[in-house]
Amino acid sequence: MLDLFDKLRVQDKKVGHWFARVLRERTREQQQQSQVQVAELNRQLTLVRHQQDQLLNLRHLEEIDPNTFASKGTELRDRVARLTLQVESLDRGRSEVGEIAVKAFELSQTLKQQWLTADYRAKRRLLEIVRLNFKLDDVNLVPEWRKPFDVLAEGLDSENSRADRI
Repeated sequence: MLDLFDKLRVQDKKVGHWFARVLRERTREQQQQSQVQVAELNRQLTLVRHQQDQLLNLRHLEEIDPNTFASKGTELRDRVARLTLQVESLDRGRSEVGEIAVKAFELSQTLKQQWLTADYRAKRRLLEIVRLNFKLDDVNLVPEWRKPFDVLAEGLDSENSRADRI
């Protein structure tokens, strides 16, 4: 089992530190980009809510009929719901994915030490995190890794990648 965990570990410490740093930077960039998008969506939400207020005022002044008020009110309510859903998904989505990627990489680098000191329940949990299953290949058990551990098990190919990107 320890040999399998060694496959996940990046042996060159410089490459490992670089990889973790790039993951953190990308996560930070994605969070900033997400914040800009959320700000724009919130601006649009404010405008739509202002339109709802104006529509209500027009109805109170009887400048529009009830059918127009109902149809426009429904349209604006649907836009508010759609924008709110987009804001909520942006708030959760990108930051969680980036943080999980960083934590997964950090776990892969300390997996062997954790395995040596873990009890049976913790070992089972570690296996559930990093692998999907084992398959029998002739007389050997071969692990099927979960993402992103499958990429680490194959090894980082620095010859075919750009220096500034993952």
